[in-house]
Amino acid sequence: MKNRKLLILSLALNAVLIAAFLTFAYVYRDKIAQRFVRIKGNPAIVMYGNSITAQGKWVELLGRTDVMNNALPGQATFHFLNLIETHVINLHPKVCFIKGGINDITLGVRQEQIQANFQTMLEMLMQNGITPVVTLTVYKQHDPPSKKEVEALNAFLVSFCTQNNITYIDLNRFISDSTGLRAEYAADKIHLNTKAYEIWAGEISRVLKEKGI
Repeated sequence: MKNRKLLILSLALNAVLIAAFLTFAYVYRDKIAQRFVRIKGNPAIVMYGNSITAQGKWVELLGRTDVMNNALPGQATFHFLNLIETHVINLHPKVCFIKGGINDITLGVRQEQIQANFQTMLEMLMQNGITPVVTLTVYKQHDPPSKKEVEALNAFLVSFCTQNNITYIDLNRFISDSTGLRAEYAADKIHLNTKAYEIWAGEISRVLKEKGI
C-alpha cells in the first residue's frame, strides 16, 4: 500500500514537472529558437529594427530556422547605423529586413538625419553583398503630426528603393487607414498585435519566395 502511494506521488510529480517544462517551452519558444539560430550561426535572414521588429516571433511566423532577430528595442536609426556591422554585416546574411524611424520621429529627429541614416545603412548592406528589404514605417494611432512625418519618411524610402532596385513592404496599406494604425491591428498606440504580425510575415514570405531565399 505504501509503495503504491509513493508510485502515485512520483507519477503526479513527474506529470507536474513535464507540464511545467512544456509550458515554459511554449511561452519562451521563440527565445529558445533564437538561441539555436545563434548557436548554429550564419543566418540567411536578419530582422533589424526597433521594438516593433523585436516583438515578432519570426522563427515561428516564417516557419524557418535560419532567421535571426537582431532588433534593438527603443532605439533610433542612429543606433541602428552604429551597430549594423556587428548586428547584420558581420553575420553575412543573404537578406536583411530593416524597419525603423518611428522612435526618431517621436524624439523629434530631423527628417534629413533619419533619411541620411537609412541611406547609409542601405548602401552599406548593398556594398557588403547583403540584399536589403525595407519595411516602410507604420503609423501610430490617431497622431496627425507623427503621421505627417511618417509619410515624409516613407516617401523618401519609396523613392530611394525605387531608384536603387530595393524591395520594400508597405504594411500601412493593410493595417492602417486615414487616421493611422487601425485598432484591430494594434497592441497599443504604436505596437502591433498578432494579426498584424501574420500579415507582415506573409509579405516577408512572399518577398523571400520571389528572391529564391
